[in-house]
Amino acid sequence: MYNSAFKKRKCLFRILLLLSVGKLLCADVSKKQLEVLQTVRDVARTISDNQGETYENTLSAICLTESSGGVHILGDVKKGTDITKASLGALQIQLATAKHIAKLTPSLNHLLKLSDTKLATLLLTDVKTSTKIAAHLLVRLKHSRKKYFNMVSGYNGGYSNAPYYKRVKKNLNLVYKLVKKNLLQ
Repeated sequence: MYNSAFKKRKCLFRILLLLSVGKLLCADVSKKQLEVLQTVRDVARTISDNQGETYENTLSAICLTESSGGVHILGDVKKGTDITKASLGALQIQLATAKHIAKLTPSLNHLLKLSDTKLATLLLTDVKTSTKIAAHLLVRLKHSRKKYFNMVSGYNGGYSNAPYYKRVKKNLNLVYKLVKKNLLQ
């Protein structure tokens, strides 16, 4: 009887230990995620609003929120969904959004010459291009909405989206920690 209870406790302890180690591993950011986030930060620093402000921290947090830092690059896809309606890449940009921002941004006009398939492939594979589009989108949202909350909400397609904003803010705190630990520049 004693031996059986002891074995059960020992087994339970091992399971709990494995679960806690798994949670620790999930909480860590991989080298690949850090590379994606650093690319987002580097590109975002080159695009400023009319006040000279850049959004590298916000875009890094959005990248974590949207794709877990480039891990999940194909979003909003259900069976039978057209690729043109999917959210693509590390920053989960839809083709319509990419084309709209490209029309409004002279440095991105060349994207308008691409077929939907080529543009989708570019969004899925090129973090720099995705970040340029996302940064210009954020700048436009900032100009039109003024408030940071509404700008961040707008990235996800709404004017006021508190649940999305809270997730981005949570990831913003993670970005600040990664910067403080010199894992991101």
